[in-house]
Amino acid sequence: MSAQDEPENDDDPGEVEHDEPERPSVMVSGDVPGYLIDEAREAVRNCGYDVVGRADDSTVLIICGEGAERNATKLADARERDLPCMDATVPGRFKSAVRAGEFTGGDPLPEPVKVGRSGLSERERNRLVRSWARENGYKVPDKGRIPMHVRHGYELSHKTTPDGEAVAA
Repeated sequence: MSAQDEPENDDDPGEVEHDEPERPSVMVSGDVPGYLIDEAREAVRNCGYDVVGRADDSTVLIICGEGAERNATKLADARERDLPCMDATVPGRFKSAVRAGEFTGGDPLPEPVKVGRSGLSERERNRLVRSWARENGYKVPDKGRIPMHVRHGYELSHKTTPDGEAVAA
C-alpha cells in the first residue's frame, strides 16, 4: 500500500487520545492523626484519588484533619461546591477508609477561623481588645471596626520588654 492509498487522517498527530476517565480528586485539610501529611496524601492516591489543593470539577470530597478550620480557602471551596466532608479526627476513620479503598463524607464542615500570631482567632482577639478598652476608658462599638488608636493602646499595654515587664502606654 502506498502513501497515496492510505486513508486520510484529519486528527492532529500530536494529539493523544485518553480513553481513561479523569480520576476523582480529594482535598486534604489539616493533619490526619497518625499520618505525616505526605503519608496521608499517598494513602489517598493509592486508593485511586488525586489529591488537589483547590477544588475543581473532579473533586468529590474534603478530608478534614486536625487544624482544618484554619484553612479557610479549602473550606470555602468545599462549601461553594457542596462537597461532602470526612472528619479524619474521628479515631480510626481515615485508616478504615484507606483499608476499604474508599473515602466517604457525611460529616459537617468545620467553621473556618482566622488565627493571628498570638494563636487567638480574630473574634477572640477583638473581644479582648474591646474588654481592655472599656476597662481603660475608651469608647468602642459592640460590633464592627475597632479604632486604630484603641488597638495601638492595647498592643502597647500588652507588649513586654526583654526583662518581662510591661511597657507603659
